[in-house]
Amino acid sequence: EEADSRPAPSGHDLLAHIYAPANTQVSDSREPRYLSEEPVAMIDAINHGLREEMERNPKIVMWGEDIADPKGGVFGVTRGLTMAFPDLVENSPLAEASIVGVAGGMALAGYKPIVEIQFGDYLWPAFMQLRDEIATVRWRSQGQWSCPVVVRIAVGGYIKGGPWHSACVEAAFAHIPGWRVVFPSCAEDAKGLIKTAARSEDPVIFLEHKGLYRRVQAKTPEPDSDYLIPFGRGRVRRAGKDLTLVTWGSTVYLALEAARRLEVKGVDVEVIDLRSIAPLDEEIIFDSLRKTSRIIIAHEDTLTMGFGAEVAARVAEQYFDYLDAPVVRVAAKDSFVPAAPNLELSVLPSVEQIESAVERVMAY
Repeated sequence: EEADSRPAPSGHDLLAHIYAPANTQVSDSREPRYLSEEPVAMIDAINHGLREEMERNPKIVMWGEDIADPKGGVFGVTRGLTMAFPDLVENSPLAEASIVGVAGGMALAGYKPIVEIQFGDYLWPAFMQLRDEIATVRWRSQGQWSCPVVVRIAVGGYIKGGPWHSACVEAAFAHIPGWRVVFPSCAEDAKGLIKTAARSEDPVIFLEHKGLYRRVQAKTPEPDSDYLIPFGRGRVRRAGKDLTLVTWGSTVYLALEAARRLEVKGVDVEVIDLRSIAPLDEEIIFDSLRKTSRIIIAHEDTLTMGFGAEVAARVAEQYFDYLDAPVVRVAAKDSFVPAAPNLELSVLPSVEQIESAVERVMAY
């Protein structure tokens, strides 16, 4: 009755408080200064980034299933952090809704929770907390409260994980206002983005592809402790002039190999690694498309309603006049990931599929 008795809201600031103000976001980007020329694995880059941010901010707390020492999580990402911060890194119950719900409460109390979900496939019990609670806090309080949780999630296939250890979940979270969603593909980007996530005033979904943790191609020299990557900034991984290939996560390496093979055939492919799903770097895509007039989007998630559909829609809506060929997507089949290795590879995208798609688009 009290609410009904007040004047109807004007709605002038309806969209003003979905995300933190721009002046609170990391916006500066510089070339990395490397600690040495020795490459580090992506798993170690994430660990070092977390350690540096915990040293910087005593309000950071972490928990998740088995993340405390000596195990340091099922993949060992947090190994050594309990010994360094014994009161701040703890194991959680086997209960994703509890992990995320407690994180939301701690964030409202002024802490900076960084929690781990062991596998993206097991995230769904926490979805109400993620969508209805954490994502809406700033908006429904008109910016008076914030809930800057970081949720680290191990995702992805190609490792014989079967239907319960192979999901890619970026599209589900890109659909929810209020969340930042990032998906690095190499050590340098993983460190820069986890440090930005640790300083963000918004909640962040930080996706870590299991197959890249120790993959040789994902190793890079390690940036120093001042290196941050602003959200919404993609990266050109290979310059080219004939076709734009937009991708992210582990599919970056399929795209790069396809581009290498196509170069021998006289096709010069530009490979763009989005790194950030939400916000999306439209500018880097459109700058490339103005040059190439052809575009393919490749990703590991299923084709139907995958995030590639959103990229394709924006290209078609805003840059249709630049296109010399249809927008094409290469993605996983609309299936769950089988446990049998040969069937897994038949479901997930491949270098050959990307190469074939490029040849079709170039021949159009």
